Amino acid sequence: MSAEQLVQLMDAAGVKSMVLMARYYRGAKDAGNGRDEQALEFARKFPGRFIPFVAGQRGDLGGRNRQVWEGPTQIGDNFLQQAEKKLQSGGYFGLGEFILKHYAYTNFGVQGGNDVDLPVHSYLMHRIAEVAVKYRLPVLIHLEAEPEKVTAMAQLLETKRGAKFVWAHHCGRSSAQQIREFLTRYANLTCDLGGMTATRQGGYGRYWPKQTPWMHLIEDGSGKLFPEVKLLFEEFPHRFLLGTDAAHTPALDFYAERIDRFRELLSQLRPATAENLGYGNAQRLFGLK
Repeated sequence: MSAEQLVQLMDAAGVKSMVLMARYYRGAKDAGNGRDEQALEFARKFPGRFIPFVAGQRGDLGGRNRQVWEGPTQIGDNFLQQAEKKLQSGGYFGLGEFILKHYAYTNFGVQGGNDVDLPVHSYLMHRIAEVAVKYRLPVLIHLEAEPEKVTAMAQLLETKRGAKFVWAHHCGRSSAQQIREFLTRYANLTCDLGGMTATRQGGYGRYWPKQTPWMHLIEDGSGKLFPEVKLLFEEFPHRFLLGTDAAHTPALDFYAERIDRFRELLSQLRPATAENLGYGNAQRLFGLK
């Protein structure tokens, strides 16, 4: 999809900016063949509309290469060197999304990958965090909040307190109480709400691609925030970001619908809280005006 088409989508939905992350996978079947340079090109062509990241979704960092995360490897070193070279341009605003605990799915006829289970509190993630600190950028992590993963995430946040982490999908679809405890303890953590609307093809806003005992949603399916989630947003108005999680091009057919649902959810919050979640927190995190 062209930059012009994405801008048209954003304009129609009333969205000023979106984060762009490439997917370095094998091809169209995997929604891959993206490039960091393409995201940067889009941002330069339409200043202020795109927020490019150095991508973390790469086949050589995937579930079949666990050793890359556990210790020094040529693959890991190459990624870090290339990432630093790109970050030196000053045109990128984050690193990720790094897929560490992920459930396999097929959506829009596209294979979403196999189950992924990679170490969180690991050698490579520590190195990535150090690069992020050097360039003052956040690291985005996809991590379903299974109990042992939550423990490892806490260890990472504790060890790398100087690094800013964004935990995708409402902190891995953790419970409101668990998120409250994490946000209270770790000032370096932000939760994004990527794909958390329970709309058509809404993805993570439902018990999808499977339901687990530790999976929690933010709304009831009709556009009403759960009371405990509403209270959480009001308690921590500066710690959440919106996101549509349109990882596959066909999902953009539902882009405006997801944005509209977020507006409905935000309308249930105090105006100042809604403004922070809607755009203020992202502006501060990425250093935008």
